[in-house]
Amino acid sequence: MNKYEEEKKALEQAAIDIFLELYNVNNPIALRMVRQQEKPDALLEDANNEQIGLEVTHLFYDMEEARRMMSRSELTKPGAEVLDNFIKVINNRIASKEQKLQDYSHDYPCMLLIRNVSLLFGMSDVLSFKHKLVPPSGWFTQVWLLSRDFTPDWLLINLYDVGGGGMK
Repeated sequence: MNKYEEEKKALEQAAIDIFLELYNVNNPIALRMVRQQEKPDALLEDANNEQIGLEVTHLFYDMEEARRMMSRSELTKPGAEVLDNFIKVINNRIASKEQKLQDYSHDYPCMLLIRNVSLLFGMSDVLSFKHKLVPPSGWFTQVWLLSRDFTPDWLLINLYDVGGGGMK
């Protein structure tokens, strides 16, 4: 495994750990990780020994934001037009992951975890534009958004549950 793959696996593992911690606090049937793998990125299991896959993706707004974040430059709060573009990025990421999921093993259902690592957009930004979220095609049983909201604390929501004119 090369350095890039090692870093990618470490990012995925961190996202899975945060997800499981928040999920298990807020759901009556706890999940645990069986193993990290490829296609999907993790195999989870609940207390009833039911297995479910977890595909993980990390979301920056764009490569320019990634560069600005790495250089630690001052970031200013973007306007509504830029936020609208970020919602399009989320919609495109879900659609692209759904396409990839069709090639995966279907021995168990699969969820999608989107970890928002953007410094420009928080959970409240996404929720304020929830009416623009496009409902997934149903390949994933749940689509989770893991995001901060300009605090150190991570928040987790199922995008299928946000209501509005978007996902249901």
